[in-house]
Amino acid sequence: KRILPKRPDMRVIITSATIDAERFAAFFAVSGTQPPILQVSGRTFPVEVRYRPPEVEDEDDIDLPNLVGDAIDELSREGPGDILVFLPTEQEIREVAKTLGGRGRRGESLDILPLYGRLSEAEQNRIFQPSKNRRVVLATNVAESSLTVPGIHYVVDTGTARISRYAPQSKVQRLPIEAISRASADQRKGRCGRIAPGICIRLYSEMDYSEREAYTPPEILRTNLASVILQTKALQLGHLADFPLLDPPPASAIRSGERTLFEL
Repeated sequence: KRILPKRPDMRVIITSATIDAERFAAFFAVSGTQPPILQVSGRTFPVEVRYRPPEVEDEDDIDLPNLVGDAIDELSREGPGDILVFLPTEQEIREVAKTLGGRGRRGESLDILPLYGRLSEAEQNRIFQPSKNRRVVLATNVAESSLTVPGIHYVVDTGTARISRYAPQSKVQRLPIEAISRASADQRKGRCGRIAPGICIRLYSEMDYSEREAYTPPEILRTNLASVILQTKALQLGHLADFPLLDPPPASAIRSGERTLFEL
């Protein structure tokens, strides 16, 4: 940001699947000239989206394992192909795996493959091994952008994820389960359009989707800034409040981070 006006010969290329390109282009404009936005579309196939919201009034009454089971049963009738299910936590993955029990409701044999960050590398690598049975991968949002599960024809999206949040007043870092943004939902949907036309079942309503945030708030607005402040000092980048950031954190969050460092 600071060097681009001094170095017109230098090119900076920023890539992302879920980036708010217009904001980045405006931020990196030099002398009023915005950099070009290039959209490079991979080979994708059409994906049909089906909304299957739970028919309960109270969220506490939602039976997630059975909702997922119904969705898998519906997709199994569509034809062969592996299924990727997005779940918020390891606990939900265990509950759904226990409910499915390796067999679909139509008597079909299923390979149930959990996928989350705490698994060993060997256990995570099971998703890359082919099988004669239909594979059902039960994953957290690690499968949304961190890695690509091969052979996926169908996606079941619960619409939630654990998102890190920090409260400067109480100095507590939390991992609440929250509704994902529209960009994340679209990223999940795209996971089943890589090799053939796919189907994505969303376990929430179309109105719910349209009312969600367009993008997930950046992590610098939802984390303890103590380590960020320490790093900017170590790299001699000046005060964090003066550093050019696309989404500058509030002064209260910076003060909280400094207080943490003083206490340490």
